[in-house]
Amino acid sequence: MQDPYPFRYIACFLDIRKYFFTRLGCYGGGNMFHNQWLQVVQRALEEIKTHYPNCTVQERPIWQSRLLQIKQSCDRMLESWACVEEEITQLLQEHPELLDEGKVIEDEVFLDESVVRQFRQGQGYYGLTMFHEAKQFFQQVVDEAPDFLLGRMYLGLTLFQENKLTEAAHQFHLLRQTATHEEFIGFAHHMLGCIYVKQGKDEEAIRQFNKTVSYLPQQADAWFNLGACHYRLKEYHEAVPYFYHALSINEDDWESMYYLSSCYRHYKEWESVTFWRLASYEKTNHPRVIESIAQDYEEMGQSEQALKWYRRLLFYHPKSSVAYHGIAWNLWMLGQRNEAFLWLKKGLTLFPTNVDLLFSYVWLSLSQGETHAVQKVLQTLPTDLIKQPLWLVVRSRLFTLLGKFEQATKTAEQLIEQENDSVRAMGYYQKGRTYLEMGKIPEAAQYFQEAHHLVNHWKDPLFFKGICHLVEGKPELTQSCWQQIVQ
Repeated sequence: MQDPYPFRYIACFLDIRKYFFTRLGCYGGGNMFHNQWLQVVQRALEEIKTHYPNCTVQERPIWQSRLLQIKQSCDRMLESWACVEEEITQLLQEHPELLDEGKVIEDEVFLDESVVRQFRQGQGYYGLTMFHEAKQFFQQVVDEAPDFLLGRMYLGLTLFQENKLTEAAHQFHLLRQTATHEEFIGFAHHMLGCIYVKQGKDEEAIRQFNKTVSYLPQQADAWFNLGACHYRLKEYHEAVPYFYHALSINEDDWESMYYLSSCYRHYKEWESVTFWRLASYEKTNHPRVIESIAQDYEEMGQSEQALKWYRRLLFYHPKSSVAYHGIAWNLWMLGQRNEAFLWLKKGLTLFPTNVDLLFSYVWLSLSQGETHAVQKVLQTLPTDLIKQPLWLVVRSRLFTLLGKFEQATKTAEQLIEQENDSVRAMGYYQKGRTYLEMGKIPEAAQYFQEAHHLVNHWKDPLFFKGICHLVEGKPELTQSCWQQIVQ
């Protein structure tokens, strides 16, 4: 469900563009009109960010139209900038004495008319996500004007979008080495961190993001990325303060709230989990948040609450297989078995190859003794899937119910031979269930003990070991097993 590489770079990119057009794009330090325009645009964007996520379906076209107007306004501003740039270049060619080089502002970069045209064309293709075409123009810009930082930055971003990470890193290293302004240097480190994230090198990414915040301490995305890196490294305690720092800069950052709740979830601090999950939900009705809240309640054993949130997930995301599975499973836990099967069948009608729905349907059918339905499903599964651990468990249990004890035992032994302790525990457990059905009580008890030894928080092996002792006439041992379950 969760993105394995959550990170941000777009917002930081917009910040650096804003910096360019306010400081580098306006000769002489900017002008009042441009600043007023920028403030209006920023207010409008904040309005959209605040209201769009929770607006009704009828209101969405209004905000979409507002964003389109802003984009068109930005495009016109960029076009105007390019025209002015061309006129300045032409004027300087005719009257070079106009430029007193002793007073040239360091930030200003004057481009040849052809370079400006190439840059604008590259921007156009980039905006259309036609990165291959954009790259050709930005490469020409960098070749002809290597000191034009924004051109190099766009080239690096284009290579990043094409997943040419080594080449993109080269451009951002050059940007870092040649830039004099903290905004560009910080952005270069930020993108190098994003590249390391995509390469699965979170330790290196952390070093880059730390450099980013040393240059740009108010860059919320870099703080979020630091938290996300530690989260992927399972360093949840270290991740928490970074997400809090991102929230201190942007109090509406629902993703930081979401990952805060995920950190607390690993420590089973359910009060904090619930607080931050609900806080993130108030900021957005994102399906990922709703799904997480439902799963939290499910893990806490609160099936009624879980059911409520899975239904809400289905309302906002009608094509969610997770919602169908969650509704069915929690109805089953609440004892509404017929309705649970109806939801599973409805889910499988919409998602016939969904592994979770298939497995739950088969497993619940097994618990009902419906072996014919299970055999029918197993015949349709691909060979590579049927050999996976969970499906081996199903086959072992099915063979036991059919009285095919030798096949059941051999299937369970395939699980025992694997390296993963949890998988081996399932193998011993299933072998114990088979031996219990065969009447081999002492052997069954031993297999249940092996399963509990491998996964000591798993209660089912203890329960069945207690059953074995009860059959053997050893109630004191049964009591000992079941007291462990209660504890």
